[in-house]
Order: sequence, then C-alpha cells, then structure tokens
Amino acid sequence: MKRFRFLILLIFVLTGCQPEEQAIPEEAADLPEPPEYIQAPDDIVDMHGDITNLERFYTFVEHVEQGEKDKIRIVNYTTEGAPMLHDLEFDGTEIHSIYDSTRDGYGTGSIEEVTCKGVTVVKRESRTDYVLEECSNQKQDVIVLVIED
Repeated sequence: MKRFRFLILLIFVLTGCQPEEQAIPEEAADLPEPPEYIQAPDDIVDMHGDITNLERFYTFVEHVEQGEKDKIRIVNYTTEGAPMLHDLEFDGTEIHSIYDSTRDGYGTGSIEEVTCKGVTVVKRESRTDYVLEECSNQKQDVIVLVIED
C-alpha cells in the first residue's frame, strides 16, 4: 500500500513539474502561419553583417538613381534565425517597400508597406547606412541595409 501511495505521489509531482504552455494572444491565434521562406539565388542576404549578393544591391541603387525599373529582396536574419523580408520595387519614379516580419516569433509579426522617393547613403564613423527617403506615413527613417566598414 505504501508503494502505491508513493507511486501516486510521484505521478502528481512529475505532472506538476511539466512546463506550462504559453498562451497565444487571441489575435495571433486567428492568423495563418506565413509560408516558409526559401532563399532565392538573387536575394540579398544579411546574416548578422555577413552580406551576400551585395553587388546586386549596388546595382539596384544605381538603377534608382538612373530612373530604371528594378526590384530586389533583402533578407535580414534575427539573432534567433528568423528571416525578415524586405521587398523593394522601383517603378521608375517611386520605391514601393514591403517589410515582412511575420516569421519573427519575438517581434511584431507585421507587414509594413510604404512608398518612397529614393535611397540615400548616410556615412557614419564605422558604417554606411542605406536609407529610404521621403517615405509616406513614416515618422522615422527606413534603413534598408547597413554595411560595416
């Protein structure tokens, strides 16, 4: 009988020590999972400062300066490894920017769209920032890419 009580007590203790499931906010529970991101060969990827396809980005900036249509995707990875997608499409006069953070489980998980007039280069002490300029409905600069010197 003592063994049976001990076994029951052990079961209660062990089940009581299980990690509690985190509650999902109601608004997030209704949202579908974003599709898995599969990297395209021409994506500009910034993996914590290690940037691939940087020449493609410079070509896009040149096309904007020359008024030539072009589009690119910049992918920044979070510390946890989630891809943040930034699609830029230049129609010859404006840049349509779509920033998608829906795959980031720790961030806002939103899609932000703005229209901007161009890209400006901001040289800092140890880095160069590429910033969208004259954007609609933006109170702060939209930094597209940061290149460490």
